[in-house]
Amino acid sequence: MSAIGGIYSFDGAPVNKRFLSALGSSLASRGPDGGGEYAAGSLGMVYRAFHTNRESRLELQPLISRYRHVLCWDGRLDNREDLIAMLSGYLYGDHTDVAIVMASYLRWGVDFASQIIGDFALSLWDPSSRTLMLARDPVGARLLYYHSDGRRIIWSTDLGSLLDLAGIELQINEDYIANFLTRYPESDQTPYKNMHPVPPAHIVVASPRQVQTRRVWGLDPSREIRYKTDTEYEEHFRQLFRDAVRCRLRSDTPVWAELSGGLDSSTIVCMADDIMKRGEADAPGLVTVSRVYDEASLSDERMYILPVEERIGRKALHLREDDYRMVTPLSEKYSRVIPNPIADAAEYFSALSGRMRERGARVLLSGQGGDEILISAKDPSPELAELLLRGRLLQLHRRVKAWCKVSKSKSYFRILWRYGITPALPSKLAAHNNASLVTLSKLYRQEFVQSMDFRRRLCGPRDVFGFRYPVGREQSRTFLIFVRALSAGYFQGLIDADTTYPYTHRPLIEFAHAIPIDQKVRPSETRSIVRRALQDLLPPEVAGRRDKGLFIHAYLRGLAREWQRLNELFTDARVCAYAYVKPEALRDLVNLAKQGDEQRSSFLMFLICLEYWLRALETRRSAARITHPLLI
Repeated sequence: MSAIGGIYSFDGAPVNKRFLSALGSSLASRGPDGGGEYAAGSLGMVYRAFHTNRESRLELQPLISRYRHVLCWDGRLDNREDLIAMLSGYLYGDHTDVAIVMASYLRWGVDFASQIIGDFALSLWDPSSRTLMLARDPVGARLLYYHSDGRRIIWSTDLGSLLDLAGIELQINEDYIANFLTRYPESDQTPYKNMHPVPPAHIVVASPRQVQTRRVWGLDPSREIRYKTDTEYEEHFRQLFRDAVRCRLRSDTPVWAELSGGLDSSTIVCMADDIMKRGEADAPGLVTVSRVYDEASLSDERMYILPVEERIGRKALHLREDDYRMVTPLSEKYSRVIPNPIADAAEYFSALSGRMRERGARVLLSGQGGDEILISAKDPSPELAELLLRGRLLQLHRRVKAWCKVSKSKSYFRILWRYGITPALPSKLAAHNNASLVTLSKLYRQEFVQSMDFRRRLCGPRDVFGFRYPVGREQSRTFLIFVRALSAGYFQGLIDADTTYPYTHRPLIEFAHAIPIDQKVRPSETRSIVRRALQDLLPPEVAGRRDKGLFIHAYLRGLAREWQRLNELFTDARVCAYAYVKPEALRDLVNLAKQGDEQRSSFLMFLICLEYWLRALETRRSAARITHPLLI
């Protein structure tokens, strides 16, 4: 992914060129293909390139329009052909992604961001209104942060660069910490009170008068797709999924794809292979990479990975957890800017990054998002509660009977009460989270739990799109939880590649939320439409799979292996000094980790990285006292 950044002084003061130069230098490691800078009056922008396709190598950024607009773009434009057709009078022969985005602004103004489909982060300057715009894609696949103090705004795709160069006091955002420990941080938060991400699907508009944030895309509660047959749904899904994968194969170097053995990664690999064999992709090759386990054999997925390799006729690169260990000291390196709960897998990601660099690869396909977009949970609650609230009693009766056939309970009235009536009651969410709240209350200090209202946070994000009924509200909640997880920057901070997620293709998301829920989850199977629509591409072992991988087994073994080091790490725990965690509960949790067979010790995944981050924050604060910030 390319890197962008800049500074805009609201009072008209000239650009601080020392700051701009230092910002560009700090981003150089993320953009090894050169770049450029722009400085005029009170505005300065920097760009560092990470090229992934032929068109990107033709770009000159920052791009300056004939009207002196300035644009820096880090992204991949997926609806290029549609936009080119609509913007013929604005392009002037330049069909690079950045030129198309600039032309979109010239035609549609600030509404241009809603026209863009793809992964992106951008900054755009309009000299006529003296307005800066910062925008980000709907799921937050690309990162973008900013700080504004009323006199100026500074921004960067790299949060660490802003922290190092801005010279501001770093205060802990405890709202972020509470969300981090209960679900995921909200997508408009960082761990620092005075640093903000551009929220996914939003545009930040900054002018001398004010800094405003507005949503540019969202799920549409009024949109419904209704076909007469399953076949029509399957054909529509297959075409959208094919588009989602194909546009991510737009690369002039081999594309890599994670192959875990799960349904999501397997469908992406099999579809990518089919597209490439038909000659419909730009990429010159496809390489699959799999994480495999010998010591933690219960986590090993080779029984599903190997059939996919046989189906596509291509052996995957296997990275053994025995060689690239989990829960190793290397994770400290990756928890300096944000507490990163997947940094315990840093050795794997480091090895993957190294192998990709050796082979000149820059694009990685990931199956993240499939479970959340197309429902992996075998939960009849949303459907049954909605039928009850809509008064569709005959249909409710039939669906309860269908769920009875596959339920362990087999009791018609128990299923109706538990999954139909109870979820429709106003107190459902609070009751649902009581068990989680009890567990967390034993670990975290009561004052922190109560003051930060853990009960409310455990309910997850509220529906912001206006769905009236349980199915839409639950799908909205699940989608927003995923956006929180992806946009937090956990994966982006661990791998030096353009990581992209076909299941987050915007047209596919919109389709998934507009079709009936029984196309996605049925009593006999979850992810139903995926299995049906792609049945011919998948090996039967994967298509018929009903379970999920046991990653937790490998993690628990890692904790047991590293118990002594973890015990030393938490001897003078900052998570206790900051009054987040009860010391005695933390000691018990670390002792559980020694056994390697207690899932409750998985809470350490969050506490280890939070501990590292708090220590790094104290070090950064100490260093700031003796350095001279470039901004005053």
